[in-house]
Amino acid sequence: MSRQLQVGSKLQMRAVIHFLWAKRCNCTDIYRQLNEVYGENTMSRQAIAKWCNMFENGCTDTDNAELEGRSSTATISEIAARVNESILANRRVAVDEIANKQDISHGSMYNFTAKHLEFNKVCA
Repeated sequence: MSRQLQVGSKLQMRAVIHFLWAKRCNCTDIYRQLNEVYGENTMSRQAIAKWCNMFENGCTDTDNAELEGRSSTATISEIAARVNESILANRRVAVDEIANKQDISHGSMYNFTAKHLEFNKVCA
């Protein structure tokens, strides 16, 4: 039986995935071993499979993966401030209208209003 670690960083898990992939373990076995050690903090099977595919395609860098995907245009606090300003300027403004104006998705806009700004009722 292995020791249970409370929190594992993504970088640590990627390094373990790379090591186990090099030992020819399949994605399911890698997930089981990570889950045994990290418990509920383990990354998903899909993420592990993605990393195995990346290693299979020649990627060796586990450090630079945070740069993947769409680049961030602004910080959460900047966007939240702009969204708050738009809502306070016109209380009857629609979520999609602000989302288009701020160049963010409808879901992100809803999260900003509900979670960050704690507005309970916003026009759809």
